[in-house]
Amino acid sequence: MLMLAYRLEGREPPIATWAGQQSRVAYADEFQRPALLQDEQGRLQAIYDGTAEVGRLRMNVRAHFGEYDSARGGYYLDAFMPGSVFHFTAQPSPSERAQRISLQVDNPEELNFWPLDAAAAQDVLTRNGGLRDVVLDSRLRITGINRRSEGPVITARLEGYAIGNDRYGRPVSLGERRFSPAGGP
Repeated sequence: MLMLAYRLEGREPPIATWAGQQSRVAYADEFQRPALLQDEQGRLQAIYDGTAEVGRLRMNVRAHFGEYDSARGGYYLDAFMPGSVFHFTAQPSPSERAQRISLQVDNPEELNFWPLDAAAAQDVLTRNGGLRDVVLDSRLRITGINRRSEGPVITARLEGYAIGNDRYGRPVSLGERRFSPAGGP
């Protein structure tokens, strides 16, 4: 996420500096240090290069759904709301302080309601073993980046998520939500 933030801001990360500060490089003897430095620079450069055409992100988000809302016909999930922010921390080298990168969801519409009729909602609860914890396999499209005092904030539009669970190594697919590009349901 740190390398992606540098890329989106149009800045070059200080790869040579970060590579030289890695413990395995800094504490190597003078005979091994040049090769280790080159390897570390190559590793970091490959990570940065891998962000070149990133326009979408995929992220698993843990969520919990409450009791069935019979008036609206569905469950509320506690993971996404317009303006939801996720924080990531990266420490690019041992001698630098950790940097915070945020990801803010910029959808205007309701994201946390999962519409289901009563029979489907009961089936979901049964197939999930009576548990209300799920994982949202989320797809986001990057819309921009802002610099704030606490660090870079990548903005993204939530395109949708698959709702599931992977208890005991057995994946269970429970549903899916998709959001239109224009911001409607």
